[in-house]
Amino acid sequence: MRPTISIIIPTLNEERYLSKTIECIFKNVERPEGLEILVIDAGSSDRTIQIAEQLGVKVVCKPEFVLKKYQSLNHGIAHAEGKALVFLDADTMLPKGFDSMVVNTLDKQGVVGGAFEFSFDRLNWKLFLLQKFNRIRYRFGHMYYGDQAIFCRRESAEELGGYPEKELMESAYFCKRLLTIGKLQLIKSPVKTSARRFNDHGFFKVFWFDFIMWIRFGLNLSVEEYGKKYWGLNLQTNG
Repeated sequence: MRPTISIIIPTLNEERYLSKTIECIFKNVERPEGLEILVIDAGSSDRTIQIAEQLGVKVVCKPEFVLKKYQSLNHGIAHAEGKALVFLDADTMLPKGFDSMVVNTLDKQGVVGGAFEFSFDRLNWKLFLLQKFNRIRYRFGHMYYGDQAIFCRRESAEELGGYPEKELMESAYFCKRLLTIGKLQLIKSPVKTSARRFNDHGFFKVFWFDFIMWIRFGLNLSVEEYGKKYWGLNLQTNG
C-alpha cells in the first residue's frame, strides 16, 4: 500500500535533534501505516545517518547537496511515494494528529498546500515577541518558512518543478510557486522549532539578518548574496 504522507527531512550534522524529531513523528502520527519518512543527508560528518538508520527510516546520502537545501528537498519530492508531502526541518516537532490535519486541509476545495503555526520550543521575552511577530508576518501573503513544516500535494510539487534553485529562503519562494495554482492554508496547531540560531549567535544579530532577508524578499530583491553567510553560521550551529 502506498503511503498517504511522505515526510522529507533534509539534514546536515543534525545528531543533536534528529532522533527527537523522528520519535515525535512516530508518537504523534494517527495512522502510522500511511506514513513514509525520508531523510536526505547532505554529507553529515556526525552520527546523523546512523541515527536515522537506527530509527528505521529511509536514508539517502547526497554530499553533493551540501549548502543547497533545495536540492535535498527536490530529491525527496522525486523519490517520495505519498500523496501528500511534508517538508520538515530536523529540529522541528510536529503536533499530535498532524497527518490527519494535513489530509483534511488538502481535501478542501482549492487548497494545494499550507503550513503549521510557528512556535519556539523555549521562550524568553525576546523569543516570545519574535514568535508573535512571525505569526503576524506570514498571515500577510502566506509566505511560510521551512520551520513551519510546509506541506502540499505531491502532484502539485511535481507540476511546479519542486523547489526553485535558491540557496536562501527556498521555502518562501516555493510558497510563491504554490500560490500560482491554488490556495495555501495555515493549520493553527503549532509546530515547535528550536531557537538554537538565536541562542548560539545572539538574538539581535540573527533577527536583524532575518529581517533584512524578509524585506528583500518582499521587495523582490535578490537574497542569494547572503547565502554563504547564512550557511556558514548554520554549519557552526550544527557542528
